[in-house]
Amino acid sequence: MSVLVTFDLDNTLWDVAPVIMRAEYAMSSWFDERFPGFNEQFPMAIREEIKAQVLEASPQLAPNLTELRLAIYKVALKQFGLPTEEADAIASAALAHFCEWRQKVDLYPHTVDVLEALSQEYTLGVITNGNADVFHPYVGLGQYFDFAIRADQLGVAKPSIDVFSAAAQKAGVDLSELIHIGDHPVDDVFGASNAGARSVWFNRHGAQRWGDDWGMPSNAEVHSLLELPTVIRSLML
Repeated sequence: MSVLVTFDLDNTLWDVAPVIMRAEYAMSSWFDERFPGFNEQFPMAIREEIKAQVLEASPQLAPNLTELRLAIYKVALKQFGLPTEEADAIASAALAHFCEWRQKVDLYPHTVDVLEALSQEYTLGVITNGNADVFHPYVGLGQYFDFAIRADQLGVAKPSIDVFSAAAQKAGVDLSELIHIGDHPVDDVFGASNAGARSVWFNRHGAQRWGDDWGMPSNAEVHSLLELPTVIRSLML
């Protein structure tokens, strides 16, 4: 039987919080160097207000974190006093700088070893709602994956069935032959199950208990990536 194993990225292969924190610090420095006073006028709280306004006007941007960030930069720069054309160009340059820092991840222990082992037996893919690029040299995992389904590129996000269907179609398998691994109870576990795939809940270190309001539990649960090869084989029996 053909088996497609798909991975979520953020908080499954690395901790996303420090990645975003470093990227935001880098952006603060970037804006300070070019537009003194910008960060004081547009702190995080104000940018969150702009984000809400952008989403109210363009709700279709919700799954596209890349375009959403670009839109926020454009609005802020225009409010800062830049002409529209210049604001749009600067916003694109700012986004490129952010996206570069967004790829500077610190992999969880054993990530490379586990992916190396799994890639010898299965087709591996990525299904992510984030905008990390698994094929970027900074991430350094592209050699293990056949493809990546990203919400910002597809235009729809997990837990939508369409996301998992797109992955299965990409690999040429049925959804019943897809095993998805991720940390999020709704986006990853419910999303996969609702699509007719199987799921493995990555509950790192066993730090969480399954919530009663999260719906049906995953087909399996792991506390370390090292458990995955054995667990995936057990799901195929």
